[in-house]
Amino acid sequence: MRFFNGTIVLSDQRDENRIEIEGRLYDVDKLVSQKGVAGSPNSCIFLLKDPSGEESDRVMKVSRFFKPFPAGTDDRNKAIRRRYGRFIGEIDALTRAKDAGFTNVIEIQHNDILILDRKEFPYYVMEKADSTLKDYILENPSLDEQDRLSLCMQLLSALRQLHSIEVYHRDIKPENIFMFGIEPEGKIVWKIGDLGLMASRDKDYDYVGERIGPFGWISPEVMNKYLTEAKGFGFDCRIDNLSDIFQLGNVFWFIYQGNVPLGQVLYEDFVCNVEQQKDAIFGVIKDMIQHSKARRAAEATLDLIEDRLKPVRIALGV
Repeated sequence: MRFFNGTIVLSDQRDENRIEIEGRLYDVDKLVSQKGVAGSPNSCIFLLKDPSGEESDRVMKVSRFFKPFPAGTDDRNKAIRRRYGRFIGEIDALTRAKDAGFTNVIEIQHNDILILDRKEFPYYVMEKADSTLKDYILENPSLDEQDRLSLCMQLLSALRQLHSIEVYHRDIKPENIFMFGIEPEGKIVWKIGDLGLMASRDKDYDYVGERIGPFGWISPEVMNKYLTEAKGFGFDCRIDNLSDIFQLGNVFWFIYQGNVPLGQVLYEDFVCNVEQQKDAIFGVIKDMIQHSKARRAAEATLDLIEDRLKPVRIALGV
């Protein structure tokens, strides 16, 4: 492995693509997704394989930003420090989630520093998922209502778990939600991962006018921050727990409809195979994706969402 042209790449020599973790040697390989080699502008992601076959495959996520930091205090160097800090914050949040025994947050298994070309890159190792929510929904368009609601409730649990340790995810989308099949019971467990844009209640790494999150899933306050924050319009541009609820509402809609609720959301456009449950489910999602943060805070807190969905859970046996 080596650092080349702003990213971490594999070497042509197999022996150079190995890493020792907790006394065991792993082969490092590319982790390929439907879009190609997995990764992001801020990190590189690799597959770890045990040559002996005794251990399951694992996934390693490595920061593209490293120490020592470049000299100077210009905007570029500040951005590097900010993004490095977010990666360290992600490791801290996942470690706290593991220590708390959270069942619906991806499990961090190890973290350390990778030395390449005399540069120090923080990384962590996590469990390897069987699929993502995006692939699962698109490959299973005929899911029954019990499975869809069970999925939503597990994601609600994931968000509740993160918020209980004062962590805001801020990048909730189907590609960041992972499926794990538990054998021999055959039970599916859903976990939220990729906390690269996370913020804590008492600390974040945002700057004025920054766009935080993926188009199609972001909350109105993200766009207000990006477009108007520096102009003095006075909008609430904090990307926080209520922004997570907005993004989760978009994901709930995707679970039921297979698309994103852009534009005006109408009752007539919502398809639910159990007509008796349609009012409750649509009403919850509609309140979760309200433009106004104040109305979300009044009508779509995690407790209210769970209470409003309780009759549906009872009726469907979830």
